[in-house]
Amino acid sequence: MNTTLKPAARAVAAAAILLAASTQAPAQSILSIHNDASGYDRVFLPADSVFLANGDGKAINVTVAGPGDAWYLRFEAPAGETLGPGVYTNAGCPLGLRMGRAPGMGITDNNPVCSDSQGIDNLFGSFAIRQIDYDAEGNLTSLEATFTQRLGSANAPALGGLIRYQARPLSLLLNASPAFAWGAIAQANHGDTSVFTLDGTVADGFEYQASVLKDTWRISVAPPTGQPLKAKTYQTSDAADPDHASLRIRRGLGAMAPACANPSGKLEIQSMKVNGAGAIQNLRATFVYRCSGSAAALRGTIRYLD
Repeated sequence: MNTTLKPAARAVAAAAILLAASTQAPAQSILSIHNDASGYDRVFLPADSVFLANGDGKAINVTVAGPGDAWYLRFEAPAGETLGPGVYTNAGCPLGLRMGRAPGMGITDNNPVCSDSQGIDNLFGSFAIRQIDYDAEGNLTSLEATFTQRLGSANAPALGGLIRYQARPLSLLLNASPAFAWGAIAQANHGDTSVFTLDGTVADGFEYQASVLKDTWRISVAPPTGQPLKAKTYQTSDAADPDHASLRIRRGLGAMAPACANPSGKLEIQSMKVNGAGAIQNLRATFVYRCSGSAAALRGTIRYLD
């Protein structure tokens, strides 16, 4: 089996490992970059780097300056469009060298990747915007995106990475072996391809829904009887009782959506933020979910703006 990661995936994975190892809350800003041509591999965090960003729905500029290095990133919407969550393929040179309806991009640590003196579009790239927000005037306030850039040809060594600017993680990661009741599952769902919702309270529990590519997930949690939800590890069953939280997972839509009979497992709420009324607004949790009579499990990680 080929386990080689693409540059963007490798850079994202390295950043995730670094953040997971930290005992502090995840950084709201991060730049992770890997260059196949040079072997350059680095993660920038707010502790030692400065993050600046500006732009609107047409184009975004991000500058990240750390010890000994500064990177400049630009993303442009296709002609007549506005940048929003989604995948942008066939990206070419930014500014005056952009051609057709292609989106534009440019990632560099020194000189512009495209030059007017060349008069050609020599950039082959793509980027995926996982999250993006604007203020009332249309100015950028937060961004999360991955990117891959090649210069000269579509087969040239790639520069790939992740940029997060004032944006909290928003994702659903799922994994199960072929022995699980619903078969093998390997999903990494983010805001570029998915829509996530969270509704509930610490007193009654919550329902988390993820509408992802070709799939839908509904994860319902209720606290143990007579107890509010809190950041801790729970043993789970289909129905709540004094010793178990309820964890129910449904996949797909309609009455034919698969469900586990008498499920059991574990839920770890790692962090949770609530408002004054007890409504859950931010959530970070992991779970292990087993169907009756089987040791195979569905394992997942929920990051909802935390």
